Order: sequence, then C-alpha cells, then structure tokens
Amino acid sequence: MQDLIELFRHNTWANAKVFDLAASLDAEFVKEAAAGTRDTVLGTLAHLASVEYAYLRMLEENPPQSIQEVQMWAAHDLTWFPEQMRHLGDRFVRLLESSTPETVEAPLNVPWFTFRLTRREGLRQVLTHSAQHRSQVLSWLSARGTDTPDLDYVLMLREERTPRE
Repeated sequence: MQDLIELFRHNTWANAKVFDLAASLDAEFVKEAAAGTRDTVLGTLAHLASVEYAYLRMLEENPPQSIQEVQMWAAHDLTWFPEQMRHLGDRFVRLLESSTPETVEAPLNVPWFTFRLTRREGLRQVLTHSAQHRSQVLSWLSARGTDTPDLDYVLMLREERTPRE
C-alpha cells in the first residue's frame, strides 16, 4: 500500500507544479489550440482534473450523479484548479491510508466501461492518465518557449528533504 501512497504523493506534487505553472500563464495562451494535447492546455488540464475528481468520488463510494456534474467541476478557469488539485491529492492519500489489501482488490464500478476493474486498477488509471496529460501539456509549453518543471520523483524528495532557510 505504501508504494501507492507514495505514487499519489508524487502525483499531487507533479500536478501542483503543472497547474501552478499553467495558472501563471496568460489566459488566452492556455486556450490556444495545442497540438499533441487533447485540444488546449486548459482543456487538457481540466480533463485531467475531472477524471481525478470522478475516480476519487467513485473510490469514495460517492460517485458523481451525472456527467454534467463532472463537466461543471471541470468548467473553471485555471486559477481555480491548483488548490482543488492539492485537495484531491490529499483525499487520495487519505483514502489509501485507510485502505487494506482486500479493499483495493474489490471491484470498482466505472459506469462508462463495460468491463470490470478493481479499485487498484482504477488507482493505477488515475496515475497513468494524469502523467500522460501532464507530459502532453509540458511538451507543448516547452515547444512554445515556456520554462517547464522537471517532475522526477527524486526531485520531489529533494525538495522535501532540503532544509528551508
């Protein structure tokens, strides 16, 4: 379980880096068509966020009531997302801290899939899905001349372990 917790800690940290960067950019720039992403920086990050939101709600056994609920959650501007993503990340970690090996192997009902998933597989999907979209956004931003952060796990550890002055 500790490995999943650690991976979600990294996911939260990496999301924070990307969402903070995107929120600091010009609002029109993040709405431009961004080849290699879902559509735009804003659209891709809103999609990433809405998927994390929906999966967390399903994992908490309180699924979104409709696709419109998820779409409304994703319809905010980028300045709204950084704090919300940190909050979601903290909730994923708390969920995992209270999970057992048996509970993570239980079925996860994902209404848009016609096949079975376990809760562990749903958690893996969140991690891989978010990593894919972060890399798309950072690649496009970098190609457009924006300085982008390195998201290696060891850099998170270094940041955590380096004394602040």
